[in-house]
Amino acid sequence: MIESVMEDVSKNKEQDRKSEILDAALELFVEKGYHETTILDIANAAELTKGGVYHYLKSKDEILYLLHDRFIDEGLRRLKKIESEPLPPKEKFLKLLKAHLNIIHEYKDDITFFFKEFDKLPKDKYEIVKKKRDEYENIFVKVLEEGRVQGVFYVENSRIAIFYILGSSNFMYQWYDPNGELSLDKLERIYLNIITNGILKNA
Repeated sequence: MIESVMEDVSKNKEQDRKSEILDAALELFVEKGYHETTILDIANAAELTKGGVYHYLKSKDEILYLLHDRFIDEGLRRLKKIESEPLPPKEKFLKLLKAHLNIIHEYKDDITFFFKEFDKLPKDKYEIVKKKRDEYENIFVKVLEEGRVQGVFYVENSRIAIFYILGSSNFMYQWYDPNGELSLDKLERIYLNIITNGILKNA
């Protein structure tokens, strides 16, 4: 029993340390760039030796992969929870979109860095990332298609509609300032109003 508790504590400490290294690396990548940042830079920022960094992480490629993993995994966890709720399609879809905007808000630096550098991923990691991103998108497609069949949503092609909807929100990383004058609540209202009502005035 004691050994099991000690093992859990050890695992938690290791995970916490890994998160600290990822945070330090992300800050450097945003400030200096991916190529310009060395493992030694990351080690210094995390108050470790190079060997200490390599104890937790194998390479910069793994850091890039894990930075994506932590925001896409959290996003999938939230979306799957909403997907399982017994809600009508419109309410569920809007709730999914709000969760998506919140992920962008909370993980802006991770997402900004990832979109700029994802092409640096090795092929095997890229395939894992693509599979998770497809799973993420498919949750939206499934709910939108359900609403389309029921006559709730007017779209010709649910997947193309989702590409446009998620694509417009994903681009937020280019211009959205989480500490700026535009609050997330106000941004949500504007965005969801465009999605649900469009931009043309009713005749």
